[in-house]
Amino acid sequence: MEPGSGLNAYFERVREIQAEILKKERARLLEAAELLASSLDGEPDRVIHVFGTGHSHLLVEEAFWRAGGLVPVNPILDPNLTTFGGRRAAPLERLQGYARVLLAGEDLRAGEAMVVFSNSGVNAVPVEMALCAREQGLKVVAITSVGHSRQVSPRHPDGRRLYELADVAVDTHVPPGDASVELAGITKDERLAGLRTGPLSTVAGATILNALVVEVACLRAASGERPPIFSSQNLPGEEVRNEALLSRYRARNRFY
Repeated sequence: MEPGSGLNAYFERVREIQAEILKKERARLLEAAELLASSLDGEPDRVIHVFGTGHSHLLVEEAFWRAGGLVPVNPILDPNLTTFGGRRAAPLERLQGYARVLLAGEDLRAGEAMVVFSNSGVNAVPVEMALCAREQGLKVVAITSVGHSRQVSPRHPDGRRLYELADVAVDTHVPPGDASVELAGITKDERLAGLRTGPLSTVAGATILNALVVEVACLRAASGERPPIFSSQNLPGEEVRNEALLSRYRARNRFY
Protein backbone atom coordinates (compact mmCIF):
# COMPACT_ATOMS: atom_id res chain seq x y z
CA MET A 1 0.00 0.00 0.00
CA GLU A 2 1.42 3.38 -1.03
CA PRO A 3 1.48 6.27 1.45
CA GLY A 4 -1.51 8.50 0.87
CA SER A 5 -3.81 5.73 -0.37
CA GLY A 6 -6.26 6.49 2.41
CA LEU A 7 -6.19 10.19 1.63
CA ASN A 8 -6.85 9.54 -2.04
CA ALA A 9 -9.70 7.15 -1.32
CA TYR A 10 -11.53 9.56 0.96
CA PHE A 11 -11.09 12.61 -1.26
CA GLU A 12 -12.38 10.57 -4.18
CA ARG A 13 -15.48 9.58 -2.23
CA VAL A 14 -16.09 13.23 -1.23
CA ARG A 15 -15.87 14.35 -4.87
CA GLU A 16 -18.16 11.54 -5.95
CA ILE A 17 -20.86 12.28 -3.41
CA GLN A 18 -20.80 16.02 -4.03
CA ALA A 19 -21.18 15.43 -7.78
CA GLU A 20 -23.99 12.93 -7.13
CA ILE A 21 -25.86 15.41 -4.91
CA LEU A 22 -25.65 18.22 -7.46
CA LYS A 23 -26.78 15.94 -10.29
CA LYS A 24 -29.55 14.00 -8.59
CA GLU A 25 -30.81 16.55 -6.05
CA ARG A 26 -30.64 19.71 -8.15
CA ALA A 27 -34.42 20.05 -8.53
CA ARG A 28 -35.01 19.50 -4.81
CA LEU A 29 -32.20 21.89 -3.89
CA LEU A 30 -33.79 24.61 -6.02
CA GLU A 31 -37.19 23.88 -4.48
CA ALA A 32 -35.73 23.99 -0.97
CA ALA A 33 -33.93 27.27 -1.65
CA GLU A 34 -37.11 28.87 -2.96
CA LEU A 35 -39.02 27.66 0.09
CA LEU A 36 -36.40 29.04 2.49
CA ALA A 37 -36.08 32.36 0.69
CA SER A 38 -39.83 32.93 0.53
CA SER A 39 -40.22 31.99 4.21
CA LEU A 40 -38.40 35.22 5.07
CA ASP A 41 -41.09 37.34 3.40
CA GLY A 42 -43.50 39.23 5.65
CA GLU A 43 -42.35 40.48 9.05
CA PRO A 44 -38.84 41.99 8.91
CA ASP A 45 -37.54 39.65 11.63
CA ARG A 46 -38.58 36.30 10.17
CA VAL A 47 -36.01 33.53 10.63
CA ILE A 48 -35.18 30.04 9.44
CA HIS A 49 -35.10 27.51 12.30
CA VAL A 50 -32.50 24.74 12.21
CA PHE A 51 -32.27 21.54 14.25
CA GLY A 52 -30.17 18.41 14.42
CA THR A 53 -29.02 15.80 16.93
CA GLY A 54 -25.81 13.84 17.36
CA HIS A 55 -23.24 14.80 14.75
CA SER A 56 -26.01 16.57 12.82
CA HIS A 57 -25.76 19.15 15.60
CA LEU A 58 -22.53 20.26 13.88
CA LEU A 59 -24.58 21.33 10.87
CA VAL A 60 -26.85 23.43 13.08
CA GLU A 61 -23.73 25.28 14.27
CA GLU A 62 -22.58 25.59 10.67
CA ALA A 63 -25.84 27.30 9.80
CA PHE A 64 -25.57 30.33 12.08
CA TRP A 65 -23.28 33.12 13.17
CA ARG A 66 -20.49 32.51 10.72
CA ALA A 67 -18.80 34.50 7.96
CA GLY A 68 -20.76 34.11 4.75
CA GLY A 69 -23.79 32.66 6.49
CA LEU A 70 -27.34 33.94 6.81
CA VAL A 71 -28.12 36.11 9.82
CA PRO A 72 -31.87 35.29 10.08
CA VAL A 73 -31.28 31.81 11.51
CA ASN A 74 -32.49 30.44 14.83
CA PRO A 75 -30.56 27.35 15.99
CA ILE A 76 -32.48 24.98 18.24
CA LEU A 77 -29.70 23.53 20.37
CA ASP A 78 -29.62 21.07 23.24
CA PRO A 79 -26.20 19.89 24.53
CA ASN A 80 -27.82 16.67 25.78
CA LEU A 81 -28.50 15.67 22.17
CA THR A 82 -24.87 16.10 21.12
CA THR A 83 -21.72 14.16 21.82
CA PHE A 84 -21.41 16.31 24.96
CA GLY A 85 -24.45 14.48 26.24
CA GLY A 86 -22.39 11.31 26.46
CA ARG A 87 -24.43 8.16 26.99
CA ARG A 88 -27.58 10.24 27.49
CA ALA A 89 -27.57 11.43 23.88
CA ALA A 90 -28.72 8.26 22.11
CA PRO A 91 -31.61 7.42 24.49
CA LEU A 92 -32.80 11.05 24.45
CA GLU A 93 -32.67 11.16 20.65
CA ARG A 94 -35.12 8.27 20.65
CA LEU A 95 -37.39 9.66 23.35
CA GLN A 96 -40.90 10.54 22.24
CA GLY A 97 -42.02 13.92 23.54
CA TYR A 98 -38.55 15.42 23.91
CA ALA A 99 -38.86 17.61 20.82
CA ARG A 100 -42.02 19.19 22.21
CA VAL A 101 -40.14 20.06 25.40
CA LEU A 102 -37.39 21.74 23.36
CA LEU A 103 -39.91 23.74 21.34
CA ALA A 104 -41.74 25.01 24.43
CA GLY A 105 -39.40 27.99 24.60
CA GLU A 106 -39.15 28.69 20.88
CA ASP A 107 -40.92 31.42 18.91
CA LEU A 108 -42.21 29.59 15.83
CA ARG A 109 -44.35 31.56 13.40
CA ALA A 110 -46.63 30.14 10.73
CA GLY A 111 -45.09 30.60 7.31
CA GLU A 112 -41.51 30.30 8.53
CA ALA A 113 -39.33 27.32 7.69
CA MET A 114 -37.38 24.74 9.64
CA VAL A 115 -34.40 22.73 8.39
CA VAL A 116 -33.98 19.38 10.14
CA PHE A 117 -30.69 17.52 9.75
CA SER A 118 -30.67 13.79 10.45
CA ASN A 119 -28.48 11.25 8.70
CA SER A 120 -30.66 8.25 9.53
CA GLY A 121 -33.93 10.17 9.65
CA VAL A 122 -35.62 7.58 11.87
CA ASN A 123 -35.05 8.65 15.49
CA ALA A 124 -38.00 9.99 17.44
CA VAL A 125 -36.73 13.50 18.18
CA PRO A 126 -35.94 14.75 14.64
CA VAL A 127 -39.13 13.13 13.33
CA GLU A 128 -41.17 14.73 16.12
CA MET A 129 -39.47 18.07 15.48
CA ALA A 130 -40.70 17.98 11.88
CA LEU A 131 -44.19 16.96 13.00
CA CYS A 132 -44.36 19.80 15.54
CA ALA A 133 -43.11 22.34 13.03
CA ARG A 134 -45.78 21.36 10.54
CA GLU A 135 -48.46 21.47 13.23
CA GLN A 136 -47.51 25.10 13.86
CA GLY A 137 -47.69 26.04 10.19
CA LEU A 138 -43.98 25.90 9.31
CA LYS A 139 -42.54 24.41 6.16
CA VAL A 140 -39.94 21.68 6.68
CA VAL A 141 -36.77 20.99 4.72
CA ALA A 142 -35.09 17.69 5.60
CA ILE A 143 -31.44 16.95 4.88
CA THR A 144 -31.09 13.21 5.32
CA SER A 145 -29.83 9.95 3.86
CA VAL A 146 -32.90 8.42 2.23
CA GLY A 147 -31.01 5.21 1.53
CA HIS A 148 -30.19 4.77 5.21
CA SER A 149 -33.74 5.64 6.27
CA ARG A 150 -35.28 3.02 4.03
CA GLN A 151 -33.07 0.27 5.45
CA VAL A 152 -34.04 0.73 9.11
CA SER A 153 -37.29 0.82 11.04
CA PRO A 154 -38.60 4.20 12.23
CA ARG A 155 -38.38 4.77 15.99
CA HIS A 156 -41.25 7.24 16.29
CA PRO A 157 -44.69 5.79 17.13
CA ASP A 158 -46.07 7.65 14.11
CA GLY A 159 -44.20 5.08 12.00
CA ARG A 160 -42.82 7.62 9.54
CA ARG A 161 -39.33 8.73 8.63
CA LEU A 162 -38.09 12.30 8.40
CA TYR A 163 -37.98 12.41 4.61
CA GLU A 164 -41.64 11.36 4.47
CA LEU A 165 -42.68 14.35 6.60
CA ALA A 166 -40.74 17.10 4.88
CA ASP A 167 -42.11 19.56 2.35
CA VAL A 168 -38.77 19.11 0.61
CA ALA A 169 -36.34 16.30 1.42
CA VAL A 170 -32.81 16.64 0.08
CA ASP A 171 -31.03 13.29 -0.05
CA THR A 172 -27.37 13.38 1.03
CA HIS A 173 -26.76 10.05 -0.78
CA VAL A 174 -24.61 9.02 2.18
CA PRO A 175 -24.43 5.21 2.33
CA PRO A 176 -26.10 3.37 5.23
CA GLY A 177 -23.76 3.48 8.20
CA ASP A 178 -22.11 6.72 6.99
CA ALA A 179 -18.55 5.38 6.66
CA SER A 180 -17.63 5.24 2.99
CA VAL A 181 -14.19 3.69 2.52
CA GLU A 182 -13.61 -0.07 2.63
CA LEU A 183 -10.27 -0.58 4.33
CA ALA A 184 -9.74 -4.02 2.87
CA GLY A 185 -9.91 -2.56 -0.63
CA ILE A 186 -7.13 -0.08 0.13
CA THR A 187 -4.86 -2.25 2.24
CA LYS A 188 -5.50 -5.56 0.41
CA ASP A 189 -5.73 -7.07 3.88
CA GLU A 190 -8.59 -9.58 4.03
CA ARG A 191 -8.60 -9.41 7.82
CA LEU A 192 -10.19 -5.98 7.45
CA ALA A 193 -13.09 -7.22 5.34
CA GLY A 194 -16.27 -5.31 6.18
CA LEU A 195 -14.46 -2.60 8.14
CA ARG A 196 -15.21 0.88 6.83
CA THR A 197 -14.07 4.38 7.74
CA GLY A 198 -14.38 7.86 6.27
CA PRO A 199 -17.81 9.20 7.33
CA LEU A 200 -19.50 11.48 4.79
CA SER A 201 -22.62 12.85 6.46
CA THR A 202 -21.01 16.04 7.81
CA VAL A 203 -19.27 16.86 4.51
CA ALA A 204 -22.41 16.15 2.49
CA GLY A 205 -24.68 18.02 4.89
CA ALA A 206 -22.42 21.08 5.00
CA THR A 207 -22.16 21.10 1.21
CA ILE A 208 -25.95 21.04 0.86
CA LEU A 209 -26.45 23.65 3.57
CA ASN A 210 -23.97 26.16 2.20
CA ALA A 211 -25.16 25.65 -1.37
CA LEU A 212 -28.65 26.51 -0.14
CA VAL A 213 -27.32 29.58 1.69
CA VAL A 214 -25.77 30.90 -1.53
CA GLU A 215 -28.91 30.20 -3.55
CA VAL A 216 -31.14 31.82 -0.92
CA ALA A 217 -28.89 34.89 -0.94
CA CYS A 218 -29.20 35.07 -4.72
CA LEU A 219 -32.98 34.78 -4.53
CA ARG A 220 -33.23 37.52 -1.89
CA ALA A 221 -31.02 39.75 -4.01
CA ALA A 222 -33.21 39.07 -7.06
CA SER A 223 -36.23 40.24 -5.05
CA GLY A 224 -34.53 43.59 -4.42
CA GLU A 225 -33.23 42.93 -0.90
CA ARG A 226 -29.64 43.19 0.22
CA PRO A 227 -29.14 39.63 1.52
CA PRO A 228 -28.60 39.54 5.32
CA ILE A 229 -25.20 37.85 5.28
CA PHE A 230 -22.57 37.85 8.02
CA SER A 231 -19.15 39.29 7.23
CA SER A 232 -16.04 38.02 8.97
CA GLN A 233 -15.58 39.82 12.27
CA ASN A 234 -11.86 39.52 11.66
CA LEU A 235 -11.95 42.04 8.82
CA PRO A 236 -11.70 45.79 9.51
CA GLY A 237 -15.02 47.56 10.01
CA GLU A 238 -17.22 44.49 9.55
CA GLU A 239 -18.25 44.17 13.20
CA VAL A 240 -20.26 47.39 12.90
CA ARG A 241 -22.08 46.06 9.84
CA ASN A 242 -22.75 42.74 11.55
CA GLU A 243 -24.15 44.47 14.63
CA ALA A 244 -26.70 46.32 12.53
CA LEU A 245 -27.95 42.97 11.22
CA LEU A 246 -27.84 41.28 14.62
CA SER A 247 -30.01 43.98 16.17
CA ARG A 248 -32.71 43.23 13.59
CA TYR A 249 -32.94 39.57 14.59
CA ARG A 250 -31.80 39.64 18.23
CA ALA A 251 -35.29 39.01 19.60
CA ARG A 252 -35.52 35.81 17.54
CA ASN A 253 -32.17 34.26 18.46
CA ARG A 254 -31.03 33.95 22.08
CA PHE A 255 -27.39 33.73 20.95
CA TYR A 256 -27.46 37.15 19.29
